[in-house]
Amino acid sequence: MKNRIWTFMLALTLLSACGGEGHPPPEAPEPPPMVRQELLFLQQGFRQHGVEGTYTVYFAPAGEERELLLEDPEGLFWRESYTCTWDEERDWYTFSNLFEPVLTQNPDWNRTGEADGETAAFQAAAVYTAELSADMDLDTPLRFDVPPGPVVYDRQWGGGKEAPDRLHWQLYLYQDPRLGFRAEIEYPQYGSWLKDFTHREKVNGRIREAFFYGYHEEALRPEREMRGEIIRNGVVTRADRGLLSLRIYASSCFMTAAHPNDWYAGLTMDLETGEALTLRDVLGPGRTVEELLESGAFRCEQVWDESLDREGAERLQIEEAGPYIRLDAAEDFYLTKDSLGLIGQTGRYSFYMEAPLSALGLEAWAS
Repeated sequence: MKNRIWTFMLALTLLSACGGEGHPPPEAPEPPPMVRQELLFLQQGFRQHGVEGTYTVYFAPAGEERELLLEDPEGLFWRESYTCTWDEERDWYTFSNLFEPVLTQNPDWNRTGEADGETAAFQAAAVYTAELSADMDLDTPLRFDVPPGPVVYDRQWGGGKEAPDRLHWQLYLYQDPRLGFRAEIEYPQYGSWLKDFTHREKVNGRIREAFFYGYHEEALRPEREMRGEIIRNGVVTRADRGLLSLRIYASSCFMTAAHPNDWYAGLTMDLETGEALTLRDVLGPGRTVEELLESGAFRCEQVWDESLDREGAERLQIEEAGPYIRLDAAEDFYLTKDSLGLIGQTGRYSFYMEAPLSALGLEAWAS
């Protein structure tokens, strides 16, 4: 056959160790060419992703399903998976179906360093063991196409999306084909040419923070992600009277998650001070979320429960949203020229609803 396929699998089969007491294990055989190419492929990943330190790589016995285990300098273990195809005629290797959590250095992906029966059995049964670091000279000619590493793009762009005066849209794009991850974030910024804007950098920083932090305030760290996608964008709902208000939409989808997630968030900035406003700042003292929702003035853009008529489902959805809306948070509301928007949640679903400022006794905030 001109092509031989070796598939690395995650399943850590319990294998018996060879040798007995008083008999030293036989000297490890010289790794075959494919193993040397696999080490070189791993090293290319180390270099692309800045993985430091020396790792011990364990190779399971040969067969259709082979296994790979990496032990890091801290004694933690990483399970790797990919397919390697060898073209005998060209003497060329192709790597695909990549699963390389070690490149993320995300502790959620490694195994414990404590005693582990499967890990110990894998180590004992390994037919090849090698030390590997990014700067090590493997003295092996490269016989495969190196997949591209992370690419980061963050700059002003047109995109066909209008922005109010003094604002422009910025596009942040992070792509890592080797880890199968992509993040695309479109966010507004005030132009650097605005010399009369005292708090421009402070406001821009707060806007960026709103877009680059996720659900439950977790910061986006794309270099630690794999097998997924994150998309975030927004709408400028108001930009006048020294105010900037945004409604932000975010979604994420990962192969390891039970389902995709999406959510909304708000941000309203006082451009005179550079500070973010809270819902309490808009309502004033003595007002409550319950009072707002009981006004009957709010209407939902989207109603999730299709088992009820829209009016009943909307009423129930607004009622369920109450506990999730915080008076002292900047993320749970936004303003338009004549409405107050609230960010609610029903079950795992996020939504937004709006009510006229005049119906809430908030005419002073109207444009």
